[in-house]
Amino acid sequence: MKRMTIAAVLLSASAAHAECPLDRIEAALASPLDTMKPLEREASEAQSTEGGTWKIYRETDGRVHTIIRIDGGESGRNDTRLSVVDRQTYGIASTRTDYIRHAFLEGPFAYARVTSDYYFFCEGKVYLPDPSASMVDMETYPKDAETVRTRMIEDKDVADFTKGLKR
Repeated sequence: MKRMTIAAVLLSASAAHAECPLDRIEAALASPLDTMKPLEREASEAQSTEGGTWKIYRETDGRVHTIIRIDGGESGRNDTRLSVVDRQTYGIASTRTDYIRHAFLEGPFAYARVTSDYYFFCEGKVYLPDPSASMVDMETYPKDAETVRTRMIEDKDVADFTKGLKR
């Protein structure tokens, strides 16, 4: 019975994975951007003391590859990266970097902590793993995913680039 249960869990995980290509989303989020020249826009609504910047990276055919929102401050910065696999499939990585000391003080500079949260979207909906096998908080994760997606897709500063993404 135990083997049948494990097999059923593995098959359901495989089916869910086939429906939502997490590996392709993760690869898009990790792909280097150094060969693409970004279009930069200043954020119209500051979310930090230093303001914010949008960087839009496009494929040679004009399709959006990645959009990054950077909000800097004295004690750290937030980078949010939306990377697109296709119009229905994309991922968002939300990264917080805390500095070892305030950025404007004299002396050596270093990072104290870097933390990232990843959100995967298929068919325009947040991917939720099986709760019995999940390592995320199933109450807060979907809410956080919707918050970060709204910020990255519906913001008026980049809405002209994200209008084709499924919601």
